[in-house]
Amino acid sequence: MIASVLRAHASSELSNLDWHTETPNEIYTRLSSSPSQGLSVDQCKRRLTEYGKNTPSPPPTHLFQQIFGYFFKGFGSILLVGSILVFVSWKPLGQPPAQANLALAIVLLAVFFIQAAFNAWQDWSSSRVMASITTMLPDDCLLLRDGTQVTVAASDIVPGDILYIKAGNKLPADVRFVEISSDARFDRSILTGKSSHSKS
Repeated sequence: MIASVLRAHASSELSNLDWHTETPNEIYTRLSSSPSQGLSVDQCKRRLTEYGKNTPSPPPTHLFQQIFGYFFKGFGSILLVGSILVFVSWKPLGQPPAQANLALAIVLLAVFFIQAAFNAWQDWSSSRVMASITTMLPDDCLLLRDGTQVTVAASDIVPGDILYIKAGNKLPADVRFVEISSDARFDRSILTGKSSHSKS
């Protein structure tokens, strides 16, 4: 299978996504590439500088907001306010102080911290899943550059590269298939969770 890398301006073009409707020749023209020569070394250097490495961008981190959310998203704020009110009803309003109010206030406060810990654990679990996705990307891939098939690190491919794919290969980027064999199949189990293959 032969595919053309389409990572150019993905975010800005999402609303006008039309790569799948264009002919291969239109894609070659749009990406200034060639089916027989691929990209030149100079083109690759310029595009690597313009678009950066072909690696997932790390999500922005706002540590204070993240920790604040662990405690106060959901019912966190209600639990804390409820605990404070019950503490106040125990002392100084309780005359004499009722031990039941103290026990209830402690329970509410404990639940407040437990739900914060649970939120933090959920966030950590999902971040581990997202991080594991990056390990599924291939280390290198076979490309056509300056008319020659070369093996390049997957992080160095750029929009317009002609990519050669064979059975068992993983896709290193968003691509448009321009030549496909009749028996081509795709394993979508990573997306669906089911062990299934789809024929192209």
